[in-house]
Amino acid sequence: MEADASQVALIVLGAGLGSRFAGGDKLGADYKGKPVAHHVLAAVAPFNWGKKVLVHHGRPRWSGLFAEHGFELVENEERAQGMLSSLHLGSEAAGDLPRAMICLADMPLIESGIIAALLAKAGEAESAAVASRSGDYRGPPAVFATHLLRSLPKTGEGGARGLLKDAVFVDCDSSLLRDIDTVEDLKSLSSD
Repeated sequence: MEADASQVALIVLGAGLGSRFAGGDKLGADYKGKPVAHHVLAAVAPFNWGKKVLVHHGRPRWSGLFAEHGFELVENEERAQGMLSSLHLGSEAAGDLPRAMICLADMPLIESGIIAALLAKAGEAESAAVASRSGDYRGPPAVFATHLLRSLPKTGEGGARGLLKDAVFVDCDSSLLRDIDTVEDLKSLSSD
């Protein structure tokens, strides 16, 4: 059965400072022939999202393809305030949709199977949060009740970690949950 995403806003976060990535814009860096940020598009394409939002900064070149795929582009001019500022902008753009799927643009190995499993679990779970889990990792991709995201502080790092204490988890292959923070991370992924 295909997971229903019609009542879920997809929010892709791509406005981080990327301060540990010495090679410029990590989301625009080449990974397997396309920008790092474009890989998430394949994972989320099969679903009937109620709305699609990309939170970005400075209208990077790679953001154009998101617009072509029907994403509302929301600029985070306060990105120095941390990930929470992006979560707030994304959740506000979600409008009245009751849930939001949070994906990170720097996680190019996420597959549609993970997204489907999270949506399915969110549809059956009593919890207001459903997140990915592998080993010590707990986090995005994750589905949250939109009102919970809006209740978070507006600034700071750590994102929605505080909401995970009561979350339901979907176990994932740890190799798929890798993100790119440094040039070394990109080189490591590219050599796999």
